[in-house]
Amino acid sequence: MSRPDLNPVALRPGVIAFHQPPGGWFVSNAGLVVGRDAALQVDTFATEPLNRRLETAIDAYLAPGTPRTVALTHAHGDHAHGAGRLAAAGATVLATPPAAGEVLSGPHTYDMLFSCDWGAIDPPADISPVTEPRTLDLGGTSVAVVPVPGPAHTHGDLVVWHEESGTLFTGDLLFLGVTPLAISGSIAGWLEALTWLETFGAATYVPGHGPVTAAAENPVADVREYFEWLREAVAASADYAAIEEAARARWPEWGAGERHGVNARIAYAQAHGTELDFPAGVKDLLTSAAAHGERMTETGLIRLDI
Repeated sequence: MSRPDLNPVALRPGVIAFHQPPGGWFVSNAGLVVGRDAALQVDTFATEPLNRRLETAIDAYLAPGTPRTVALTHAHGDHAHGAGRLAAAGATVLATPPAAGEVLSGPHTYDMLFSCDWGAIDPPADISPVTEPRTLDLGGTSVAVVPVPGPAHTHGDLVVWHEESGTLFTGDLLFLGVTPLAISGSIAGWLEALTWLETFGAATYVPGHGPVTAAAENPVADVREYFEWLREAVAASADYAAIEEAARARWPEWGAGERHGVNARIAYAQAHGTELDFPAGVKDLLTSAAAHGERMTETGLIRLDI
């Protein structure tokens, strides 16, 4: 995987999405809402070099000394590994309690799967917990930080809602053009969260991975269709390899297709009330990635050049 581009997308004055295509492993999106008196950053990136680039890009939109709050949509490193740098520079970091606990116990780099030069990604010393919807007055505009009602992509997701522009930063509740990954949460809860997302009446979705997308294109339905199909596929079958190949054929344009097989394992375990065989799922990921041309190291890990 080559180093991604960083593409600022100005959704309106003071509302910016920072999109990293193609949106696969540890290649995520971030956002920014700027008011007269303060700014809210949505998420960070995975590695120190990427976070330095993001910070430089964001600084172009801020007056010197602008107070900054950072909302972490969940705890995964591609969204949270830069929080320590920003906290050291004076930013306030927000996350749900489960996400805060995971971030503070990190950093988590999943060395059984990935080879990467992460750089300095130490967590912040403190995270302010978000236990209920919180509205931040930025001066001339406000933004809401809203916990997801139950487990979904993880057990500690939140979204950021800028009602004035109709922009919803969804974190990893939405993967668009990229295969979702369900290993940290609940597929049934994720489906409920997708219905909940639609209650905001957003005009524009900024997903955790993939392009900024208008609500008119119905991106929530795309993710819902995938998980509903997956649950049907595992209702009477535990042939994860066959399910993966069927999913690749159904969604051939989606990146990170090696996730289909492990998602099938997760869906089967959750549907049938059985224990997830995590080591077997990791083996599935690596085997599938190697078979389908993902860049691998000499030790068989997925190499991340980010």
